[in-house]
Amino acid sequence: MSFVNFDGFVKKVNHKPKGVTELILEISTKELGNSIQNLAEMIDNDVRVEIESDIVRYNVQINANTERPIVNYEVDQSGVVHIAKPESEQLEAELGLPEEKPKIEEKPMEIKREVVDQFIIEGMAPEQEGFPENMADIVKRRIEGESYSKLATELDMSSGTVVDLINDYRAAVAPLAEAWWDWKEDQANEAEPLQKENAEEEAAEGEKGSDEYDLPKDDQKDEEDGAA
Repeated sequence: MSFVNFDGFVKKVNHKPKGVTELILEISTKELGNSIQNLAEMIDNDVRVEIESDIVRYNVQINANTERPIVNYEVDQSGVVHIAKPESEQLEAELGLPEEKPKIEEKPMEIKREVVDQFIIEGMAPEQEGFPENMADIVKRRIEGESYSKLATELDMSSGTVVDLINDYRAAVAPLAEAWWDWKEDQANEAEPLQKENAEEEAAEGEKGSDEYDLPKDDQKDEEDGAA
């Protein structure tokens, strides 16, 4: 039985006569590699297909007046994401002002699925209301290759329900994953100059040590004459 696993691009979806839908995918030849022969063997044969988007889409509530998010996040030194108290709320509390009721709008956002999945795999995703307590573990198993059908059997759900549940969970933790990923990139950027400085210091120490032990040619000649 042939098997092919690849990342591709959905080019077109065409509705054809007799209740048939034609799906056209584009895959780079480099991505397929030697699997192109396996794919060729599937022509005019029935196949089982699972397609997942590499993008997680979610909505963020924003203040229609300021166009800023209603909920902001901050990341502590351990990489744990917390909800930050809005500056307006802090100011209102300090001044004893009545709480502002902003007009709220939904803003569509998207993030790479690999970022959200990495957030979940590293155990940083918190429990979310409306999902099973072990939802992060369920999604992690799917990321690591567990089939939807096996998860559906264990959870006593249909495969379609499990797909929707996992997609909804990814969307729910996506804002937190974005804040966490930005924090990780900031950490890496801050560490890069220090790593470069340490490497330069080590190289300088190495050159200094070499200078201390390498005698000039004249001194080497004098030592050889003295030994003779």
